[in-house]
Amino acid sequence: MNTVVVALVGISGVGKTTFLHRLAEHTAFQHLTGGSLIVEARGVRRDERDKLRFDDLDENQNLLVQGFELARDPEARTIVLDGHVVIESGDGLEELPVEVFRAVGITKLFHLEADVAQINANRAGDCTRQRPDQNLATLSEHQRASREHARFIAEVLNIDFHIVKHGDVERCRGLLGGVDDA
Repeated sequence: MNTVVVALVGISGVGKTTFLHRLAEHTAFQHLTGGSLIVEARGVRRDERDKLRFDDLDENQNLLVQGFELARDPEARTIVLDGHVVIESGDGLEELPVEVFRAVGITKLFHLEADVAQINANRAGDCTRQRPDQNLATLSEHQRASREHARFIAEVLNIDFHIVKHGDVERCRGLLGGVDDA
């Protein structure tokens, strides 16, 4: 059985997990979250997740790959990894290496985008997370940088790349291709 492994990426606060919950109402897939895989591998509390951005990026990504291999369901026809291609660290934006996406076997890459005012509102309204405060211009630049790095990763891996919005649940269902209904 060939497993479709999709990376759904976008900047922090764009609503990746919310989007995937809506998609899961119509399509069966295993949902893995990059941050949760790293948290579990590091053995830290979930409420300390946002502090990981200040840890060694390469070590975090190695832990993500290890966690992915442990958490993936070998029977799943489709796995969606909810994560990032750029991380807001103390030193600005850092790009995740292509090798991370190659190591987990990504076969398609979707970049979720939203209006930056909505992203800002999402970030401000989520008291469970500790994200850096950013103005709209910075969020716009981060979204652009994320899109371009995601496109670069897809080109290097020679895989499908799609920009999606929150209204694209049905489109994404079709892009996942050949999965059973939930």
